[in-house]
Amino acid sequence: MKSPVSSKIVPIFYLLIGLIFLCFPQIPHKDITNVDNIIGEEVSLVFTREIGVLFIVIAILIRQIYSTSESVYRLMNTTFLVVMILLSSISILMYFLIPSHPLQLIVTTLINIAFFFVYLWERK
Repeated sequence: MKSPVSSKIVPIFYLLIGLIFLCFPQIPHKDITNVDNIIGEEVSLVFTREIGVLFIVIAILIRQIYSTSESVYRLMNTTFLVVMILLSSISILMYFLIPSHPLQLIVTTLINIAFFFVYLWERK
């Protein structure tokens, strides 16, 4: 049986984004926040790194589930659909909550929606 496309592209995407958030937190941080004081900036950089760790954990979990059992991975398709919808919703919410309206959040939303459709396509 052919391996699912999502078992490769979704973990790679989240691993790369997680590494950027973890190793270079200033890149996503400068577009999302407008913190003027140094202490607040340090705390928000740590929070950005934590998001990177979360993305790396998501990538590892998705890949490990597939590596352990392809049938379990296919059974979890609905769970992955719900996770992609939740991640898209969070990005949209953050877009409207952050005064600068960073374009990166819209791009992230579109990517998560694309992953949603990949998982939906794999259900068939």
